Amino acid sequence: MNTRKRKRNNPKRTRKPNTIKHPTKNKKESYNISKHILINFKTSDFNFTVPKQLIPNKPRFEKVRLMVLNRDNMSIDHQSIYNLTHYFGHGDTIVFNNTKMYKSILYGKKEKTGDNIQVYLVREVNKKEKSWEVLVQPARKIRIGNRLFFLDENNEKMLAVVHDNTISKGRILKFNSDLPNKEFKRKINHLGNIQSDIYTDFQNSFLDLSKMQTIYAKKAGSTSPHFPGLHFSKFLLKKLELQGVNFSYITLHLGTNTYEKILVEDLQKHKMKEEYFNIPRKACQLINSSLKSQKKVCAVGTSTLRALESSVSTYNTLNPNKKWTNKFIYPYYKFHIVNSILTNFHPPKSTLIPLLAAFTGYEFLMKAYDIAIKEKYKFYNFGDAMLIL
Repeated sequence: MNTRKRKRNNPKRTRKPNTIKHPTKNKKESYNISKHILINFKTSDFNFTVPKQLIPNKPRFEKVRLMVLNRDNMSIDHQSIYNLTHYFGHGDTIVFNNTKMYKSILYGKKEKTGDNIQVYLVREVNKKEKSWEVLVQPARKIRIGNRLFFLDENNEKMLAVVHDNTISKGRILKFNSDLPNKEFKRKINHLGNIQSDIYTDFQNSFLDLSKMQTIYAKKAGSTSPHFPGLHFSKFLLKKLELQGVNFSYITLHLGTNTYEKILVEDLQKHKMKEEYFNIPRKACQLINSSLKSQKKVCAVGTSTLRALESSVSTYNTLNPNKKWTNKFIYPYYKFHIVNSILTNFHPPKSTLIPLLAAFTGYEFLMKAYDIAIKEKYKFYNFGDAMLIL
């Protein structure tokens, strides 16, 4: 009989997941990137200072510069927006958000007291009932059951009743109108005013709706302009088209959501407001064809990117869809559809910086922003463009 004791096999050592050190601190903080789970990034990691002289206060359609970030070799190139054609060719697809901005600020009065009120139209709730979700000012004076009216230049009244509360300044308004929906919206747009720019103050002379619309704007529904799309002229689109570049159009109606600053330090606690998007079947066919051929799929603007990434199939292709999204993207999100993006230079602590850090890599993005400030690129809504490949 064998009396020798069997040696116990040592259990196999489990390999530690890949980690990356925090880019801004020397502490032994790390991230589990194998599962794309954010552990230690905070909102303050996306803070920086932009000199005021780099923030233009009006639309600028000429002399727009283009910073190009290449993720493959970590290089940065300085170009003009008209040299965008150098980076796209036959079979590539550029995806545009064809949303159209409407005048979302109404100035009116309370029917009983005559008090001045301001109403910001957030989104349409019910077409048939002509009810809208709005923000009101001063909120403390606007209660359920109050009747409000708005006057046009002929002193004709548009009446509305406060139907419900949503948040502290939020209300549901029902407009009393027998007009067909299209005519009603035309009336609202006629009565309304353009929302002032969120990051910069500019004179009323520049509050021209025609200067805030992209040349391909088609679907009315945004309360904010789609600024990255303003870089595209008919001339630039024609140059791209002649190179065999596909144009795909989707819709995401912009509110203040995208441009809001993050107020919590823990990124995972930030909640985006819902925005409506529509991705038609034709857009999916073009985009999926480019993906299959390993061509570029470039989203013009972060809103376009969020819509596309909100409608991914189990096969990592794009699905046609009509729905609402509150998708908030931050490191280490795994992108499925978009492999390049054209955007502007954005404010610190906005939802856009974590999204771009997820797409580009934190250190590379922060380096690019440092260079942009040194090279005097223009920032924010009327600023220069950034292409990330």
